Amino acid sequence: MKWDSTITLMNKLKLQNKIYSFDNDDHAYFVTMIFVDGEVLTDFSYYATSLTQLSNSIVKDGEYFIITCWCGVPECAGIEQGIKVTHHQNTVKWTINQPQRQQFTFSTHDYKTAISEGIKQIKEDLLIHRHTVQKLEIVPNQEEYNN
Repeated sequence: MKWDSTITLMNKLKLQNKIYSFDNDDHAYFVTMIFVDGEVLTDFSYYATSLTQLSNSIVKDGEYFIITCWCGVPECAGIEQGIKVTHHQNTVKWTINQPQRQQFTFSTHDYKTAISEGIKQIKEDLLIHRHTVQKLEIVPNQEEYNN
């Protein structure tokens, strides 16, 4: 009997929102950030998260523009390749080439839970902020939060 001691460490995904404001602008911007293992994935003062693309990545393999520009067009932020999402038996693998090369492996169950619970919390927070923050704009666009 051969013993396989290979252990795959799983990464942890988390969604969190933040409100950005800038000195030269009287608007506030509601931005969803992605954290992996407690570290922010990229600079979300420049990039944005497409919740539609992220939600779609739960279902099947493919290339997803989860990271995009604040305007919603990935190419505007120099992103010409989406995140390659590959589903295996009990894992979901991300291969990222832009904005920086990275690779992550998530438990399928934890991946789905993090996304669904994250989106639920974002929607709840958005309802609160819409009533308390003047001139709130949603990044990349509003329709992604009204599913």
